[in-house]
Amino acid sequence: MELSDLKVFQAVALCGGITAAAKQLHRVPSNITARIQKLEQELDTQLFLREKNRLRISPAGEQLLPYAKQMINLSQQAINELQQTTPKGRLTIGAMEAVAATRLTEPLMRFHQEYPEVNLQIETGPTGQLIEKVLAGEIDLALVADPRKDVRLEISNIFEEELVLVSDLKHKKISSTDDLDPEPTLLSFSHLCAYRGRLRDWTKDAGIAAQIIEISSYHTLLSCVAAGMGVGIVPGVIGLLPFYQQYSAAQTSKQMEQ
Repeated sequence: MELSDLKVFQAVALCGGITAAAKQLHRVPSNITARIQKLEQELDTQLFLREKNRLRISPAGEQLLPYAKQMINLSQQAINELQQTTPKGRLTIGAMEAVAATRLTEPLMRFHQEYPEVNLQIETGPTGQLIEKVLAGEIDLALVADPRKDVRLEISNIFEEELVLVSDLKHKKISSTDDLDPEPTLLSFSHLCAYRGRLRDWTKDAGIAAQIIEISSYHTLLSCVAAGMGVGIVPGVIGLLPFYQQYSAAQTSKQMEQ
């Protein structure tokens, strides 16, 4: 069934005749008659009873009429929705945990205030995992570090991030890989994390065989570092302070210096 035929059928049913429907639809009566006959052939049923110069809707026509109205209304609703310029629907943003907590709060708040009909969803994860989700169409965009070059990706630089080494207060100041233990323990995130890749490359280039312990959260990593379990790499102090309120700013700054 074509939507245009259903509109003709509805007009004839509501107007009570071909001539009135033709006038309403700005068509010639012969076109209205042809449309009705075409629809009846497609449905293999008689939609109107023809009695001399009268046209009366049949029981089958009465049965079709509410469905025709519903389909016509739905089509108009779809057109209205598509013609609206105000953004709406779902927007899924992926971000590394530190980025989500320290950089997204204000822009997301402004975006929600300006476009309240957009359903925002935030997913956190390591860089590699988020990129795979973008490529799979599971998220719309992702804020990541060191994204790999891929013709399927559009990459834009948003901000620069400073990475720092963190160690416990008893560890000597780290200015180079020479200040690490001979076989240091490195605390890091998933193998898909860009931070871990930076730390691994830094020690590998120096010929250091380091043991890597994988930790899933920033809070746990910093706690393990403070306990002397190993050395880690994290975003700079500005990004860390909101996470670790159990530490004073002075303590955290001292750990950053080391």
